[in-house]
Amino acid sequence: MRIAAPFSDKARRAIDLRKDWSAGLETALEAAPPGKRLMLHAPSVGEFLQGRAVIDELMEDRPDFVAVVTHFSPSAENIVGAYERAVARTILPLDFPDEVRRLLDIVRPDILVFSRADVWPNLAREAHNRGVATMLVAGTFPPNAGRLIPLVSGTASAGLKALDLVAVISEDDATRFVKLGVDEERIEITGDPRFDQTWRRAMKVSDDDPLFSGLPHDGPTLVAGSTWPPDERVVVPAFAKVRGAVEQSRLIIAPHEPEPHRVSGIIESIRRQGLNAATLSEVESGAAGAPDAVVVDRVGVLAKLYRLGTAAFVGGSFVKKVHNVMEPACMKLPVLVGPKHANAREAQLLVKSGGAFCVNNAQQMESKLLELFSGGELRERAGQAAENFIKANLGAVRRTAELMEKRFPALFE
Repeated sequence: MRIAAPFSDKARRAIDLRKDWSAGLETALEAAPPGKRLMLHAPSVGEFLQGRAVIDELMEDRPDFVAVVTHFSPSAENIVGAYERAVARTILPLDFPDEVRRLLDIVRPDILVFSRADVWPNLAREAHNRGVATMLVAGTFPPNAGRLIPLVSGTASAGLKALDLVAVISEDDATRFVKLGVDEERIEITGDPRFDQTWRRAMKVSDDDPLFSGLPHDGPTLVAGSTWPPDERVVVPAFAKVRGAVEQSRLIIAPHEPEPHRVSGIIESIRRQGLNAATLSEVESGAAGAPDAVVVDRVGVLAKLYRLGTAAFVGGSFVKKVHNVMEPACMKLPVLVGPKHANAREAQLLVKSGGAFCVNNAQQMESKLLELFSGGELRERAGQAAENFIKANLGAVRRTAELMEKRFPALFE
């Protein structure tokens, strides 16, 4: 972190947050109400949302639980800080024995829940040795995960072996956890809580949301979400060709990191194609009229914007790994992804279900968009397949919460 700090705001923030990680935690817990303490740890935003969905479900039935949340990445600071069910939250100190013991002395959890794969060995073992119930929710490793490499797997195994219960997403994940040394009797397949969490959030979006008031959506619209420059070099020329063939078609593009230089660069690339482009802020202020393309210049609104789409493209899939395909699928949109989507099980399954299509270049994207924008049967069939895929995978949150009650009965007496 210190080596990266001169070049990275994120690394600097990670160091700053850890300088006095315990002060606010101690103060908050001194004022906390009595109850069984549930400590949730998540590395970053996505994993926190998965774990939070399970905790919310559990605490609906058991409001006497007291939640404490830790995170590893500074990128989760704001969303964890806004979590109302938590009485205390902090960035996780580094996994040194003395720091771990101090953390557990302060929190005194009755159960420690890790989300997805971020199981720190010293923290897991020390909690287990103290008699704290320990478990992993939404456990998963992609087939090519670095932690499965023999020279690295020993570190991953050290923490996993200290867990009392491992709730995994799929049978393939169960097999990988067994290879890492987890006993089969401690593994249960519960599914992916992200489906429930994403679906519930999507169902709260209404057509009269204030966000939509100034946005033009009077024609077929492609919403391109979480894009990186290699994605944009495919999306922008493909859409420009489609715009020439389909009147009033629109593009809404949300870069994964909407920093000013990224936003201005995308706008310039769109204008070079002969199209009008403006930022979301300019459209909302009324300063931009109805441009051909809108570039989203802030985070936190993409999931809602998919509501305006005729089709979606999910970024990262021309770079290294695809981002969240569930959000557009929940909105009943046909989804386009690039060739780099093997990292995400749900993306592979969505393609297999007919709710998503893999395109390998701008020409293929142009061709598929023309089909989807034509108003023919493909768009309806693919959108329905996407929604059916999401619905078929709901229920993991409830199953995980019920499993916790079954395996740790003393906590629920």
